[in-house]
Amino acid sequence: MEQTEHVPVSYLENEAGLVRLMDDWGDRLLRLCALYLRDAHLAEDAVQETLLRAWQAAGRFRGESSETTWITRIAVNVCKSYLRSPWKRRRAPAEELDALLAPPDRPQVDDTLPRAIMALSRPYREVILLYYYQELKVREIAEALNISVPTVTARLSRARAKLRESLKGWYYDA
Repeated sequence: MEQTEHVPVSYLENEAGLVRLMDDWGDRLLRLCALYLRDAHLAEDAVQETLLRAWQAAGRFRGESSETTWITRIAVNVCKSYLRSPWKRRRAPAEELDALLAPPDRPQVDDTLPRAIMALSRPYREVILLYYYQELKVREIAEALNISVPTVTARLSRARAKLRESLKGWYYDA
């Protein structure tokens, strides 16, 4: 189900709202958290924590941003918190991450691009994931990451240049 912008989150005020939140956002958040954390199990935990935090904070959502920006910001903060925690600094085997991210009804495809994205440093990886995979606008990324719009634009530009260089001969013409 595609999320709409500036939807009031008053529907989250009861347990049925939590179920709807999981249905609307679960898969999308799982992909974001898995890519961000590089660990399928941590990603599942992060999604649960994100959904719980969003549900608990629904009454404080003022609608100054879209629901997409709001919940993405919560997820990014949860992921950053997980990455700062020393006991949670572990990596999932590549096969496990691939299985989590691959749609179940499609055959396995070339993973060169996702691996190149995951090899980027976190600031560049963040903006690429949010822009291309979460389909957020530059302004929404700036709000979600609490950085300026020019910073997002610069990071996107640098990330694309790094990807172009690392993918030379694979995707981009040499």
